[in-house]
Amino acid sequence: MNISKLSDKSGVQVSGIDVSHDLHDDDISKIVSLLYEHGVVCIRDQQIQPEELANFGARFGSPVEHNEENLRLNGLSTVMSLSNADDRDDRQLNGGAHWHTDLIHTNEPASFTMLHAVAVPPSGGGTLFANQILAYQALPIELEEKIRERVVIHCYEGRTDGSMPEILHSLIRKHPVTGKTALYGAADTGIGIVDMEAVEAMKLYLEIGEFATQDKFVYRHQYQLNDLVIWDNAQLLHSAEVLTRANSKQEQRIMHRVSVRGWPETD
Repeated sequence: MNISKLSDKSGVQVSGIDVSHDLHDDDISKIVSLLYEHGVVCIRDQQIQPEELANFGARFGSPVEHNEENLRLNGLSTVMSLSNADDRDDRQLNGGAHWHTDLIHTNEPASFTMLHAVAVPPSGGGTLFANQILAYQALPIELEEKIRERVVIHCYEGRTDGSMPEILHSLIRKHPVTGKTALYGAADTGIGIVDMEAVEAMKLYLEIGEFATQDKFVYRHQYQLNDLVIWDNAQLLHSAEVLTRANSKQEQRIMHRVSVRGWPETD
C-alpha cells in the first residue's frame, strides 16, 4: 500500500491495492486509520463491479439502503448511481451540489461515504471537501462562544412543512473515535437552533456555514477514471460541483455510491 498526500487540508491517495479482492483485515484497518487522520482517502485504479463495491463498503460499517429506488444500481439497495447520462430529473441530477453532511437528517448519520468513478468528464465533476476540524480551530473566540452548546434542528431537504421528522445534532462535537473537536452539520439541512428565535437562529446558522466552507478549509478532488474516494462525514462537509447533462459519452460523469453507518476501531 503506497500512500501520499492529496493536499494540506485533507486527503491522501493510496495505490498498490485491489479492493475487488478480499482484503486482509489489517488493510481495512489501515484505510480506516487514514480516514480518521486525513478525512479523505482516494484509492487509485479500482476496476470493480457494483457488487464488489457493495461488499467492500460493508467492511467499514452497516451499509445504508438508499430510499430513492430508481437510483439503485443492479437491484442492489445499498449502491446508488449518480449520473448525468440518463433522464433523471433536475433534483436528482444535482442533488449533491451543495454543502452537506450525508444523512444528518437521521438519528444516525452516515459515518463514511464512498464514490467509485466509472466515467469522468475531461473537466468539472469534482467533489469539494471542507475540513471542519480546521474550521473549528479557526473560529474567532466570540463566534465560538455564540455556538458553544448550540443544537441544530435538521430536517430532510431543510423542509419546514412538518412532512419529515426533525432531528437534533450538536453544532460542535467531538469525533466519535478520535475525539477531535469539529463543527458538525454546519450547512444545508438545518431549519433552526434549539432555544433560539427562528430568524436569529437561521442568521447564525448561515453565518457558521459560510465560515465553515471558506476556501482555506477546502480540498477539491478532480476524479481520475476508476478512483475510489472515501470520506469521513464526522470531520468534513462536502459538495458536488454542479453538473450539466451529458450530450456525448466524453461528457459523462457516472459515480457509484455506498454509504455506511458505524465507527470501526483501529489497531
